[in-house]
Amino acid sequence: MPGNLIVAAGLFLVSASVAIGLGLVALTLVLRAQAAHRRRLARVGRPRLSGRLDLEDARLTLLKPKQDQGALVRLGDALAGVLPLVAPERLRARFQRAGLAWSVTGFVGLSVAIGLAAVLAGALASGRSVLVLLVPGLAVAMVLTDAVVGFLGNRMSARFMRQLPDAMDTIIRGIRSGLPVIECIASVGQEFDEPVRGHFRSISERVALGEPLEAALWRVARVIDRPEMDFLAIAISIQIETGGSLSDALGNLADLLRARERMKLKIKAISSEAKASALIIGALPFLMLGLLLMMSPDYVMTLFTDPRGHLMLGGGLASIGVGGFVMWRMTQFEI
Repeated sequence: MPGNLIVAAGLFLVSASVAIGLGLVALTLVLRAQAAHRRRLARVGRPRLSGRLDLEDARLTLLKPKQDQGALVRLGDALAGVLPLVAPERLRARFQRAGLAWSVTGFVGLSVAIGLAAVLAGALASGRSVLVLLVPGLAVAMVLTDAVVGFLGNRMSARFMRQLPDAMDTIIRGIRSGLPVIECIASVGQEFDEPVRGHFRSISERVALGEPLEAALWRVARVIDRPEMDFLAIAISIQIETGGSLSDALGNLADLLRARERMKLKIKAISSEAKASALIIGALPFLMLGLLLMMSPDYVMTLFTDPRGHLMLGGGLASIGVGGFVMWRMTQFEI
């Protein structure tokens, strides 16, 4: 009987490892495809400066904020080659995208505080040593804090994209009435709500200070990090270089953005059944565990008291996590 349990546990761990490996391979392929897409857009649309230096980026690199020059930031610079999550430049870009006035030191300090609280709670609940839980607790806290920042950034970016077609219509009407493009952009920065107002106001202010319009547009596109904003920067850059009717190009782009939004809503409606099925399937193991705990607690408590049960619970959670991630990726479509 013990031999059969060992064989079963081994097969379960092997299958869970294979599933996790396949999930990681799929995630790597998706991330590489997205990075290649962004590089292609950058090669097509970014201004060809022929070796000229971006003075604003150089200034920001040399004159970092004082709150981002502490020991924690220097430690982050040292660890950035091993753990890209703690790279200060990456964190600053994510803060700007989310509209947060955070510093890298504040982010690290908040992550450490959350991690220490979680470690103390876990040590009191499980009776394990704090030193054993310290490293994984801090790592999980930093990943969760970064995920929250990413979620806020995605939400802010989605709000920007919902307002962008109307902002482009305002620019088109201004161009057709004879106003310069930069004045139309400045009017968008005055009439619309955040986040469109802040970004377009920053474009007009940078152009007023002498920065080229296309460079200011690409600066905002890097913050928004959406293909639609890249398309806008590409369209205006091409029109500046080659001439032509900018209002027609922006009108076609606005129609394209609205068509993409309608397609996203259709896809959301079509994939709602698959998402509901994924939620039901993912909730079934936990519902069955709760029912068994109420009906026959002695039968289930072995999973929580026996070390082999701990392994099975860990493998089961990993398998459910990989399955949920794969089903979530199956319902995500790039348009």
